[in-house]
Amino acid sequence: MKRVVLGSIKFLIIVSIVVAGIVVYSLKIEPKRLITKEYELKFSSGGENSIRVVQFSDVHLGPNYSLEQLERLVDRINKLKPDLIAFTGDLIDVASEFEGRSEISGILDKLSSRYGKYAIWGNHDYGGGGVRFYEKIMIESGFKLLTNQNSKIELESGKVLTIIGVDDAMLGNPDVQKAYSGVDDQGAKLLLLHQPDLVDEIGYDNFDLALAGHSHGGQVIVPTLGPVVTPPLAKKYRKGMYQLRIHTHLYVNSGIGTTRIPIRFWSPPEISVFDIAI
Repeated sequence: MKRVVLGSIKFLIIVSIVVAGIVVYSLKIEPKRLITKEYELKFSSGGENSIRVVQFSDVHLGPNYSLEQLERLVDRINKLKPDLIAFTGDLIDVASEFEGRSEISGILDKLSSRYGKYAIWGNHDYGGGGVRFYEKIMIESGFKLLTNQNSKIELESGKVLTIIGVDDAMLGNPDVQKAYSGVDDQGAKLLLLHQPDLVDEIGYDNFDLALAGHSHGGQVIVPTLGPVVTPPLAKKYRKGMYQLRIHTHLYVNSGIGTTRIPIRFWSPPEISVFDIAI
């Protein structure tokens, strides 16, 4: 009987240590374990020339992600030597409560790329008072904010890349027809949208690569079971690369920061890099 009791106590101690270790890791380690994921893609019009696109998403500046961390993020991105930078929404967690708003532009302005910096709206950029600040911050940071708009850039190879930005689908007013106004079938197309599940409505013929965020990659994932919670419009496409057709892909970035709960498990923050033959 004593052996059974002692065995049970040992088991409970071991379980308690494991649980405590998981909690500490999820709170203190994984949220700061920024990783870089790199991919090589070839668009249908692909040739020998390539362009490097770097995406970051869902920073959620606030009590759990500081301006100092943002500065380190900028340094990491610049070291990747991007040709084009894409931010896919959710800059500040609750903008009206974040006292460092005036310092953000000076930090993001340090991001450097050959063909420019592009951004779209996320739901947190509208909510929490964000609608009063986000556009000004991004413009002052040197980003081109695409709100149901598109922008064409001519690459050194002479080929044209069209970047299409669709408005946030939860608190904004996404208008796909307006976003694609003036876009023809010539050249490559890079689609930016915050909520990944919208790609099914937009149609796979309308882009070569779509970049999204919003899901945080699940943020907290139970091995073998999957994410504990995923937000609306990120139920089908949750994390990573999806090949929708031979030369058509969607990538769902796991984001940088956290929201609601300051923990990550099995879904570390990430920067995504795409070397694309266009």
